[in-house]
Order: sequence, then C-alpha cells, then structure tokens
Amino acid sequence: MPALNVNIVIIAIMLVMMMYGFLAGKQRLRILILSVYVGIVLAEQLASTVAPKLSMLGSDQVSWLLLGLPILIFGFVGSSHGKSHAKGAFIANLLVGLLTGALIVSSALHLLPTSQMAAIDNDSFLATNLQQFHIWFLGLLPVAALLMGMMKGEKKAH
Repeated sequence: MPALNVNIVIIAIMLVMMMYGFLAGKQRLRILILSVYVGIVLAEQLASTVAPKLSMLGSDQVSWLLLGLPILIFGFVGSSHGKSHAKGAFIANLLVGLLTGALIVSSALHLLPTSQMAAIDNDSFLATNLQQFHIWFLGLLPVAALLMGMMKGEKKAH
C-alpha cells in the first residue's frame, strides 16, 4: 500500500474544516478558533514541561497532543450544537473554516523538528506555503472571525 501523500492529507483537513464551518455555523466556528489558539499556546509553552511526565511519548507527540486536545474537546465535542443560533453567512463560514484548517495544519507543522519539517517541505508544496504564511494565519483568523460576526446570516422562517 503506498504511503499517504502529504498534500492529500492537508487538502482533506482543510476541506473537512470548510465543511465544519458550513455545517456548524459561526458560533461553533468561534469556539473552534478559540480552541485552536488555546492548543497553540499549550503546545508551544507547556510541551517541555509536560513531556518528562509523559515519558512514554516523545516530545513531538506531546506537542501535538497539547495542540489537538483543546481542539477536540472544545472545538468539536465541547458544547451541543444549538439549533436556534444563526448559522451566519455561507461564504464567510466556508472562508473562516478554510483559514482555521490552514492554521491547524501550519501550527502542527510548526511544532515539528526542523529536519522533519524540511522533509515534509520537500514532499509538499502546500506544507511549504502554509508554513510560510503561518504568522498571517495567526493574525488574520481573528480578523476574519470578527468580520464574520458582523455579517448577517440567512433568515429562517418560523
């Protein structure tokens, strides 16, 4: 069985996040974005402290765990999906979902050791581009979420 192509994995993650943005709506997207930022801070600030206590895992695995747990717990599992909340603007939700996926992937790549990052960069043009724009994703996602919050969603007939 051939190895999974890095570009396909990245595209799949970003498509899943776009679909999540479309299906979940702007309120759940805001929670997801916040959980991504919490994961980034935990992974970058606490990995070296937590890694010795989780000796069965490597330091890279601890970093990814600290990045992923808040995303899974608060972003996807956290609170129930409210039926009464406005979904928001369709295009804005797709765009913010895409940016959130890009931030998750670029953050995960950013946590890798330099040698592994270089190997992935050689295999994937998407990984290279996402890493180059990592700081932009960090800065633009809150702006996009803020703008999305100002947009009016579709009106539901009751």
